[in-house]
Amino acid sequence: MPGPWARAGRLGRWLMHPLIRHEPGFYRAVAACLLAASVFWQMNALNKTYSTRLSCPLVWRYDTAHYVSLRPLPPSVPVVVTGQGWRLLRANLGLGLHPAELRPVPYPGTRYLAASTWQRSLQTALEGLQVDEWASDTLRLTFDRYATRRLPLVLAAPDPGRAPAYAALFEPANLVFRGPASVLDRLPS
Repeated sequence: MPGPWARAGRLGRWLMHPLIRHEPGFYRAVAACLLAASVFWQMNALNKTYSTRLSCPLVWRYDTAHYVSLRPLPPSVPVVVTGQGWRLLRANLGLGLHPAELRPVPYPGTRYLAASTWQRSLQTALEGLQVDEWASDTLRLTFDRYATRRLPLVLAAPDPGRAPAYAALFEPANLVFRGPASVLDRLPS
């Protein structure tokens, strides 16, 4: 009784026998048929509905002349969506996926963006896709107002209560800092 490897070898030779010793045109025709079958199979598969995880890009619109974000704003947010295979393929390739435009009110002390605000913008950006799962219920934000602080350049006394041993002139005499008010308020005089 032949072993399993011998039977497998015979089966392989039996399957490959029709493909052996033919003209080159025969092999080109077989390759073209396999290519056409795989293209039709792929097109049929993309007509079905699937769920996948996407990273939706975000565009932040707020008054950047007067306010600054203390933390980097997220460039995208992950969501789980359901849709037709063609739409999901385009979205994964970045074709036809518009960024969601978010407009936070950047008052100092603003700590989050309400879910109703950003989820509506995301749903608008992901037209044709149904959002099944959001990354979270809120987006954490930290804004502060821009401030300007002018600090003079002077020599520090070696000991508290004593004057410096010599006088010094600095050019420029002042430094101007511009940035978040909470950070500038902590700078020493």
